[in-house]
Amino acid sequence: MSSSYVTLPPPAVPAPFRLRALSMENVDGLGAVYAEPEVARSLNFEVPLRPETIRQKLIRDLDAMRRGESFRWVLCLEEDPTPLGYMCLFNWTPKDRRAEVGYMVSRKLWGQGVMKQLLPVLVRFGFEQMGLHRLEATVSVHNPASLRVLLRAGFQHEGLLRGLTAAVTGDGFIDMNVLGLLKDAWRESAT
Repeated sequence: MSSSYVTLPPPAVPAPFRLRALSMENVDGLGAVYAEPEVARSLNFEVPLRPETIRQKLIRDLDAMRRGESFRWVLCLEEDPTPLGYMCLFNWTPKDRRAEVGYMVSRKLWGQGVMKQLLPVLVRFGFEQMGLHRLEATVSVHNPASLRVLLRAGFQHEGLLRGLTAAVTGDGFIDMNVLGLLKDAWRESAT
């Protein structure tokens, strides 16, 4: 295992937002966003969210970065470092040239088109900076807003994974939509 993070500068996002590298200093700020009940539920976290749950998640995320398996950034405003969300490309398989898209934004940003603006930047980064052939996403059937954002960004609905163990809590089962976007299809839609 490599002891250093895979480094590429974060993608430039439209004002008034910016992305900065994920670090353990973000635990409290991201913990506050994840602890918003609607946000936690949309990501299949148990509500109320325990602070130790988010701390352990961030430790795993940072370890994945060290292993070169992901890029992860904190979303904030240009003039305020307070975390408003999180964006990532994870489960990166360089050999297969694929990765999974992930994101989360504070409840106060919902319905404002934030991910509609930011997701295309993340997609472009994956295809142009990481050299990916395929991007994937999974989203709970209980999160139709996120499904709409992904479909508008060009992802194709590829199926449904039924009865998966709730990824974060480990108790209960959920159904997850599976989506994919190929570089050629993205390139065609971008022209």
